[in-house]
Amino acid sequence: MKIAIIGGKLQGTEAVFLAKKAGFDSVLIDADPDVPAAGLADRFVCGDVVRRDPKAVAAMEEADLILPCNENDELLEAICQICDEKGLRLAFDPAAYAITKSKAASDALFHENGIPAPRYYPEGRPPYVIKPSGASGSAGVRRAETREEAAAFLAQQPDPESWIVQEYLEGPSYSVEVIGTPGNYRCYAITQIHMDQVYDCCKVTAPCLSGQPGETRICEIGKKLAELVQLHGIMDVEVIDDGEDMKVLEIDARLPSQTPIAVLKCSGMNYVKELADLVCAGAFSSEQTAPRQFSVYEHYRRLERSEADGASERIVQEGEHMMAKAGKLSLLTDFCGCQEVMTDYTAGADGFRGIFISWDRTEEGLAERIKRIPGNLKLLP
Repeated sequence: MKIAIIGGKLQGTEAVFLAKKAGFDSVLIDADPDVPAAGLADRFVCGDVVRRDPKAVAAMEEADLILPCNENDELLEAICQICDEKGLRLAFDPAAYAITKSKAASDALFHENGIPAPRYYPEGRPPYVIKPSGASGSAGVRRAETREEAAAFLAQQPDPESWIVQEYLEGPSYSVEVIGTPGNYRCYAITQIHMDQVYDCCKVTAPCLSGQPGETRICEIGKKLAELVQLHGIMDVEVIDDGEDMKVLEIDARLPSQTPIAVLKCSGMNYVKELADLVCAGAFSSEQTAPRQFSVYEHYRRLERSEADGASERIVQEGEHMMAKAGKLSLLTDFCGCQEVMTDYTAGADGFRGIFISWDRTEEGLAERIKRIPGNLKLLP
């Protein structure tokens, strides 16, 4: 199986890693020669798909499966057109994605179909979270402490209708992926999402809520949403437990970053293989396996010495935004006490970034393993 992955940033890094673990040959296509995933793929093709670069199109044609790993509307449209024209297998659902990429459209879907979700301003109680309708993850997210602060922000915007303002809920955040076609969906291990100070995910732990009512509730919501958007492929569902119910924060019909690797390490379920089975064979070929160990996916970076002046720590844990600025990544094993690391570290490097993946049979064993990583990073020359 050869898979063409289009986009080499955060989602592309995830996809290349998963393709390797599935035993697939990967060809990564991106117009930027320095994207982080370029150093991880079996082959890298630098080419512009939007402009129909012959190298890029030829690489797509030789693949058994095309997996878009970006959120660029123009690029996604070009990928879909090329696949349609040339009869290529595409692991992407543009109709479902069109609904989920808009927070306004997806939030309307929640409220019209009784899906629990945060209430809109001016309803609900402050504080409020403010987010642009067309962005995913933490991009552009901010907080308003009062109704007056939320009103003032909207009044300053030339296009206030493009912003979503909802009550800010307290509680643990969880994520689940749904893969399948109408009437035949699978939900996978629940992951917990840990945020940094700018509401960006800096760590994912798995599994969570195993055997608890919350697990059943999240999967019930995930499958209902998949049916509502008539999903053909994969969708990520993020919820928050505010003590009343599991309330949906966001859905995205595309391969996410961070959570898939955590799920792979805890349960053995590989989303890229699942998608390949679904698209190429029309059905799942692997038996679904339950979580059998504990895993964590984290981001660390070591600050440049000049950047670290005045900082309390030179080793910092931050959200995935920091990985977008990484150089070409390499996959290292048993690095600083961590089993697998994707990093732009080179011997003697001053500053560097990395994705640290750890797992263990017990939660206690995993906690002991990961607590040593920051100290080990400090000891690097």
